[in-house]
Amino acid sequence: MKKNSHFLVLSFLFLQSCSFLEQNRFIETKVISNSLNEQIIYRYYQTGLNDYKVDFYSVSQSDSVKLFEHFVNDALFSASTYRISEHDNEITIRTKLFAKEKKLITRNGKSIIMTNR
Repeated sequence: MKKNSHFLVLSFLFLQSCSFLEQNRFIETKVISNSLNEQIIYRYYQTGLNDYKVDFYSVSQSDSVKLFEHFVNDALFSASTYRISEHDNEITIRTKLFAKEKKLITRNGKSIIMTNR
């Protein structure tokens, strides 16, 4: 009997720690850039009543890499939060959500700049 109760407790703790039980509610995906080798996208998730999460990804063939993530409230979600421009092999995402500028280069060599300017 004691072994069964340990098993039940461990099973409960395992299930409680699984992330699939706490999935955020997916809202939409937007494609920022689409080339032959790679797509740059962002996805909105609702995490609470007036809170949202935004994840930026680089998608190449069947592989995806998370570039940035941040959280916004309802006022920023419904406003035009991002101004996105693409020139040659560089994407600039302008937003007031970051205090510092963030830069990175994807596996396929695309430069991504997240800035508040």
